[in-house]
Amino acid sequence: MWEYGGGWRCVLCRKNTTMAFLRKTSKSAFWVLRFRDLDTGRWREESTKCRHDDAKETRAAQRKCQKASERESEVSPLGEGEFARWVPGYLTAHYTRPNSLKRYDAAWQRIAEWLRLRNLRHPGQVRYIHAADFMDWRKENGASQNTARLELKFFSFVMREAMRREFTEENPIALAKVERTPAKEKPELSDDDLLAARGAFKTRPQWMRTAFEICAHIGCRFAESSIPMSRVDFADGVIWVEDSKRKEGDSRKLYAVPMPERLSSYLRDLKGERTTPILTGEMNRTFNIVLKKAVGATSHSLRVSFISRCHRAGLSESQAMRLVNHSTRMVHRIYSRLSLDDARVAMARVAPPPIG
Repeated sequence: MWEYGGGWRCVLCRKNTTMAFLRKTSKSAFWVLRFRDLDTGRWREESTKCRHDDAKETRAAQRKCQKASERESEVSPLGEGEFARWVPGYLTAHYTRPNSLKRYDAAWQRIAEWLRLRNLRHPGQVRYIHAADFMDWRKENGASQNTARLELKFFSFVMREAMRREFTEENPIALAKVERTPAKEKPELSDDDLLAARGAFKTRPQWMRTAFEICAHIGCRFAESSIPMSRVDFADGVIWVEDSKRKEGDSRKLYAVPMPERLSSYLRDLKGERTTPILTGEMNRTFNIVLKKAVGATSHSLRVSFISRCHRAGLSESQAMRLVNHSTRMVHRIYSRLSLDDARVAMARVAPPPIG
């Protein structure tokens, strides 16, 4: 039996579940004491030899539980498993890529704030009901359903690590099933939109104009438009792009793209060692503010638009995938925005069946 009061506690021994507690088993008439071995830190169980159907013996079992809890408290109030003691170091060790570490550290800061507000310091205090509570709290504080869901999944990942370290015996967050809402479709930009966007960037810093031209011409991601000039081959008309989604060591991390003549002419006038400075998340946000104000879209729509133009031009799916370095058709098809009119043009090129 349990009660809640800033953490789940055994009704009998009134202790956090991270400390010693009593439990019943169907195979024994005696209370079982579950406690941590102070030498190894592992959970152990032993019979109290006190019957749970006898009030006097139950009180004796409670005293045994109390003593075990006091011994654990002398070593560490909640044990070394408190989130604040190990999660930051674990994230630093686990996420070796700076961008990944930054992203998941930010997610953990939001989770840690919620844990503080709920007075949850240890994995053993987390229960299934907390999943819904976290989702409600994040959405009340401005997060979308999908953002809150991703953070909850990350919290479940942290809880699995807590289980491996034997700070808790279960991961109740993993049992929570939270539906993902369909993501908003990134719009395709028309020719008029692209002209309007180019005009909006004319009065902006050079790096913004350059990032726009590269993304619009070859369909790369925003971060990938920062390219060392040593990878721009004007003689062969090739530009080498580093795929930001692929891991180091992947044979397709660096891929070549034929460079359109208009892009080549633009890049010839650049000065410096790179097409743009190393692009940051803040620079992406600034870029998107300008683009949204001009045409109501973000940098990702430039990739969507390029892929749709590829298909409209009659390129095969494999050819278009090669230009943007997509590895699966499923991912690639998300980007195409071919309309009914495009389908009519394609249908007109298909010979009808013979008349019998």
